[in-house]
Amino acid sequence: MVINELTQAVKEEAKRTRFSGVVAVFKGKETLAQESFGYADIVNNRMNDLGTRFAIASGTKFFTALGIGTLIDAGKLSLDTTVHDIFQNDLTYVDSRATIAQFLTHSSGIYDYYDEDLDIDSENFSVDIPWSCLETPSDYLPLFESKKPKYPPGNRFSYSNGGFIFLGVIIEKITGQLYRGYIQNHVFKPADMNNSGYFAFNKLPNNAAYGYKANGETNIYNLPMRGGSDGGAYTTVSDLKNMWQALFSNQILSKKLTTDFLTPHIVIESPVKYGYGVYISEFKDMNMFYFVGGDAGVGFDCRYLPEKELQTTIISNKTDGEEKVRDVVYSFLAGIV
Repeated sequence: MVINELTQAVKEEAKRTRFSGVVAVFKGKETLAQESFGYADIVNNRMNDLGTRFAIASGTKFFTALGIGTLIDAGKLSLDTTVHDIFQNDLTYVDSRATIAQFLTHSSGIYDYYDEDLDIDSENFSVDIPWSCLETPSDYLPLFESKKPKYPPGNRFSYSNGGFIFLGVIIEKITGQLYRGYIQNHVFKPADMNNSGYFAFNKLPNNAAYGYKANGETNIYNLPMRGGSDGGAYTTVSDLKNMWQALFSNQILSKKLTTDFLTPHIVIESPVKYGYGVYISEFKDMNMFYFVGGDAGVGFDCRYLPEKELQTTIISNKTDGEEKVRDVVYSFLAGIV
């Protein structure tokens, strides 16, 4: 009965707020609720469906963290590896003593090209490099040159897009591969995320959703041409379901490292803590792991309660479009668990 009420409440809220996207709730292999709403492509009247690939903005950071984890498991990095260990010279924009663990916990102090401690309007943000020239993390490095770190490494948590771009740069330097190719082969493939990828705006697959700003325009002139290590991957609700199952069955990282990644390492604001690339909080006295994203034309929230094998995903192809529906979903979750 609760599940039927959840589906009905989601439909009503989606209609009221003109929600565009998908909502899915899974318990183990069972689907409790799964609905799609709105348009993937308004101009061509193409509707969103349960197989639509959506951009997830900063949700991508968790994939980057897992990519770094695979390099640690392979013995090519450690959590204590420093910037100096990798680059062998000092860089202006980050303290050479900053460690991989500090980048993974947003505490490295690196200069941030998109500093969310500042009052940023995501729908009108730009950088000194044309968005069309940003296709892989190393393309961002000119934005960092001659800049200064924000603070000494380990000083505090400060959400850092720049830090995760730098992790992507590290992946490219260590492997000699493009970031997107490495993540495809070492995170998406072992997690059975066969519909996920880093797709260029000028070559989106036909089942990908365009993102829409508040004024109804698409976001193709407001974001990099292709997603990178701090945001912009595309995925589906079924791929995210597969990811949680693969992660907790140690198919992406070793058992030891999986445990380490899902252990709190820094407090953001009680009761919210942060592991490596993932938020950790409590829901009815149980651990809840989640990663989220928001940008021009994107709203994303994905959570997992391992004790109940309960996973929720809300993705919208509108700016902050997930927020109202998320509130409805989590008000009902208390009745499910």
